[in-house]
Amino acid sequence: MRNAFLRCLVSVMSVGTVCGFLVGCDDGGDGKLSNKNPGINDLNVVVAFGDSITQGSECACVPYPARLSAMIGKIVYNTGVGGSKAESSVGRTQTAINKYHPAYMLILYGVNDIIHGHNVGGILGALNQMVLICKQNNVVPVLATYPVPILGHRLFAYNTQMLNMGIRTIAEAEGIKCVDLEAEFDFDDPLFPEAVDADPLLMQPDGLHPNDAGTQIMAMAFADLF
Repeated sequence: MRNAFLRCLVSVMSVGTVCGFLVGCDDGGDGKLSNKNPGINDLNVVVAFGDSITQGSECACVPYPARLSAMIGKIVYNTGVGGSKAESSVGRTQTAINKYHPAYMLILYGVNDIIHGHNVGGILGALNQMVLICKQNNVVPVLATYPVPILGHRLFAYNTQMLNMGIRTIAEAEGIKCVDLEAEFDFDDPLFPEAVDADPLLMQPDGLHPNDAGTQIMAMAFADLF
């Protein structure tokens, strides 16, 4: 499987202001996820939280949460909602926790906000709220970056990379795990070695949603944490 750890220049988005420093996503390393104080939450329950990429609605394949469940031997509830945006889904965080009492929540959100022209700083603020809600409820949050869009969605590639940088920053600041799907999907093009693009062999023709092979990569990347 591709290396999920990536060192890169990142940005802290605060009211649209950018401050850069070096940080990377934590690929789990030797330290696995643990929840030492789950409270009323079930250590065998995980919630996958996100949009259509989590839901799997755009791929005629088994979504990543179901694959992950089989890999780690835990119940993984798929709460992905196609077309949903991070900034309007903060409230769903508490709803999902109240319903499923997970010990862990996997958060992959924000690309639809990008597509609709939302400011990256606002998206990161929403993600940070999701993380804080998890912590307040004894749920261990995990953030994930997005594969960089290609083909018909390449227009949104740059802002997605900016979002991913901010996601890495939040994970670092909050001391939580981050699954770097941008790095997992990165295509090493010998003609453009500096470019960051998702591997077309892992993406659907729309250039935004992972295909069957890409969905398997996602599940494996998250499984590395357990």
